[in-house]
Amino acid sequence: MSANINLLLQSDKRSLGLQKKIKILNFVAAICLAGVLLTSLIIFLSIRIVNPESIKKEQEEVLKSISPFQDKQIKLFILNNRIENIYKILATRKDLSIITGSLLEKIPAQLSIDNLEIDGKSVIIAGQSTSLSVIGEFINNLIDMAREKDKIRSLTLNSLILDESRGVYSVSIKGEL
Repeated sequence: MSANINLLLQSDKRSLGLQKKIKILNFVAAICLAGVLLTSLIIFLSIRIVNPESIKKEQEEVLKSISPFQDKQIKLFILNNRIENIYKILATRKDLSIITGSLLEKIPAQLSIDNLEIDGKSVIIAGQSTSLSVIGEFINNLIDMAREKDKIRSLTLNSLILDESRGVYSVSIKGEL
């Protein structure tokens, strides 16, 4: 190891001169800041002493010019809040038109629908046909939708009735959405 290593800075005349200049500049900056502060305080107090009502008049004029906009701002805030809440409700709601459209596509042409009830959780379909194979095709279509979890999660066959006097089969099916 070398014994000649000195980690302390040598203070010479030049560095001492720079430090004095920095101290002087800091002192001048503090005096300028205090001067600006004192000048602005004197100007403010002189305005208050010379014309104390001008500030209040100006404040009242500004408030009068703003007051018509406050009602509009309140109305706009309420409308935006309502629109945001409606959007949240619509985002959670199921689109029943899409569900209805996909169900109507699965109905064979020979099947007449007597009743179609759709709410947020279930669908009930009642229909009639002269052919049992048409009703079977309709039930198979709905079963395929339930297997694929396409709009319908589960199916229940409520009734399958034959009206012998008219020769018509009636079916009622409930599906969980």
